[in-house]
Amino acid sequence: MTTPHSPTPAREAASALALGREQASRGDFDGARRSFEHATRLDPGQFDAWFLLGITHMRDERRLEALPALRQAHRLQPGQVDATRALADAEFYAGTPGDALPLWQAVVAARPGDVDARLKLGETLNRLGLLGDEIANYLDALALLPESADIWMALAQAHEDGGDRDEALHAYRQALRFRPGWATPLGGLLALQRKAPPAELVEQAMAFQARHDLPDRDRALLGYALGKIHDSRGMHAAAMASWHDANAARRRTNGQYDQAHAEAATRHLIDTFDARFFTRPGAAVGSLDERPVFVVGMPRSGTTLTEQIIAMHSQAHGCGELPDLPLLVKTLGNDWPGNAAGTGRSFLEERAARYLEAASRQAPDTALRLVDKSPLNYFNLGLAAMLFPRARVIWCRRDPRDIALSIYSENFALDARFATDLEAIAHSIALQTRLMRHWQSALPLPIHELQYEALVESPESQARALVAFLGLPWESGCLQFHRSNRAVQTPSRWQVREPIHGRSAGRWRHYANSLPGFDPDSFPGAAADRPG
Repeated sequence: MTTPHSPTPAREAASALALGREQASRGDFDGARRSFEHATRLDPGQFDAWFLLGITHMRDERRLEALPALRQAHRLQPGQVDATRALADAEFYAGTPGDALPLWQAVVAARPGDVDARLKLGETLNRLGLLGDEIANYLDALALLPESADIWMALAQAHEDGGDRDEALHAYRQALRFRPGWATPLGGLLALQRKAPPAELVEQAMAFQARHDLPDRDRALLGYALGKIHDSRGMHAAAMASWHDANAARRRTNGQYDQAHAEAATRHLIDTFDARFFTRPGAAVGSLDERPVFVVGMPRSGTTLTEQIIAMHSQAHGCGELPDLPLLVKTLGNDWPGNAAGTGRSFLEERAARYLEAASRQAPDTALRLVDKSPLNYFNLGLAAMLFPRARVIWCRRDPRDIALSIYSENFALDARFATDLEAIAHSIALQTRLMRHWQSALPLPIHELQYEALVESPESQARALVAFLGLPWESGCLQFHRSNRAVQTPSRWQVREPIHGRSAGRWRHYANSLPGFDPDSFPGAAADRPG
C-alpha cells in the first residue's frame, strides 16, 4: 500500500526523465540512455521518454538502436512533427526508405518551407528510384523558396542523374547565383563542361585553389574538377598536381586508409567462409529465388556499364547500387562474420524477403534477373550466398593502373578512404583480387569474370557471353544501353550515355611517371587484369 508520500511509477518515470535530460545536456549519452530506458519501463505510455531515448541514440550515431524507441514514440503521438522527422531519418539510414517516404511526406506537408525536410524527402525518393517525383519535390520547394541555393543544388544533381545536361547546368548556375563562391555548384559546372569550360569559371576555381585558407572540403571538390579539365587539355602534369592537392585535402578531412584493418577484415572473411561453411548439415538459407545478380569489382572497373547492358534486356532489371547488403552487415554488428554460422533461418528469410522487396520495387513483373551493382559488395558475397544460394555474381575486372588513376581522379564518397591514396588503392585492388579468388573456390554461386578491355574491344561477343551466363536469350537491344533513359547515380553517368568506346583503356600511360611504386605485377592474379 502506498502512502501520500510514496513515489508512484509515474513520479519515478518523471524523475528518471529529468535525470536523463540533465545527463544528455552534459554529453553523458550512456547515462541518459539508461535513464530514459528506465522511464519507459516505469511508464510505457510516456511519449517524451521514448522520443528522447531515440534521439539520444541518434545523437550518438546509433540509428539502428534508435528505431524501436522512435517507432513507439510515433505510435503514441503520430502527429508530432519532430518525432515523425526523427523516425523518418532513422528509417532511411536503416535501409528502409519505403518506410521513411510517408514520414518525410508528412513532415513536408506540415512544414512545406523546411529546406532540410525537402532535401531529405528528395534523397528518399532518389533512393527509391522515383526520379520524377524527386524533381517535382524540388520544383515545388522552389515555388516557395526560389532563392534556396541548397534546393537548386539538389535539383542540379537530380537532373544529372536523369541525363538532362541543360537543366543540370541551369540549376547549378542558379545555386551559384544565390550562393556566390560555393565550391559545390562551381565544381558541378566545371565537371559538366570540362571539354569546353567557361574561362571565367576556370579562373575562379584556380584562384580558389591557390588560396592557403581554402577549406579542405572545397579544395577537394575543386581539385578533382580542375584536374579533369587539365586532363582533357592534355596537361597531364597539371592534372595530377590538382588531384594530389584534392586527395591530400580529403585525407586531412576524413583520415587515412587503415591497411592493417582492411587486411584483418579480409582474412576474417576468408577464414569464416571456407568451402565447408556452405556444406554444413542444416545450414540455413534465406531464399531460393534465382533473380538476384550481384555485379562487383573495384569502383571504375565497368560495373555501371555492365549493369546498363543487362538492364536493356526485356527480362532483366537494373536496381542501381542497393545499400541493403552493407546495411545488413552493420545490423549484424561487430561480431560479423564470426557470428555467421549462428544466423538463424527465420532471420535470413526475413532479410532475404526485405532485400527482394527493395530490389524489385521498380522492376516489371517480367523481370527474371534483378541486378545489384554495388561494387564493394565483393566484401559481402558470403552473406549474399547465405541469403540467395541460387544467385549469380559478375566480377568486373580492368587494368589496375586505369582503375587506380580513375579512382584517384574522382570525387568519391567521404568514407572511401582507400580512394585518396595511390598506395591504398593498389592495396585495395590486391585485397579485392585475393578475396574474389577465394570466393571462386568457396562459394556455391557461379561467378562470371568480365574484362573491361575485352568488352570495349568486342562488345557483342562479350555481351552475348554475359547474357548467356544469366540464363537469358540474347537480345540485340542490350548493345543500345546508351539510349536508355534510366537514372544513373554513379560517376560513370555520362560515359554510359555514349556507345562503347575504348578511350579510357590505357589512359594510365599519360601518367606513368606519376605512379611510382604502382606495380600491377605484384597483385595476386594480376596478369588476368591486364590485356596483352
